[in-house]
Amino acid sequence: MDDEIKLIILNEANVSIDKVNDNSTLLGDLKIDGDDAWEIFEQCHSKYQLDLTNFDFSKYFRNEPCLKGLVYFYRKLKYRDEHIAANKSPITVKYLIAACKKGKW
Repeated sequence: MDDEIKLIILNEANVSIDKVNDNSTLLGDLKIDGDDAWEIFEQCHSKYQLDLTNFDFSKYFRNEPCLKGLVYFYRKLKYRDEHIAANKSPITVKYLIAACKKGKW
C-alpha cells in the first residue's frame, strides 16, 4: 500500500521517485496544491475507502486558482517556508499513508 500511495503522489506531482519519501510534504516539498492535491485524496478515497468526512481541504491546500498575493510573497521571502507563506498546515507522505491504512482522516 505504501508504494501504491507514493505512486499516486508521483503521478500527480510529476517528480522523480527520489524526491518522494515518508517525510516529504505534499505542498512544501512536492509543490502539490489545488486540484492536483484534491485528485490525490479522491484516488485514496476510491482505492482505500479513505473517509474524508473530517478532512478540511482548505487547512492544507489552496483552491484553484491558487492565487498568491503580496502577503504570501512577503512570508515566503521572510520565512522561506511554503506552509507559512500559504498559511497552511503540512501533510507528509507518511501521514497520508497512515490515514489510508486507518481508513479515515
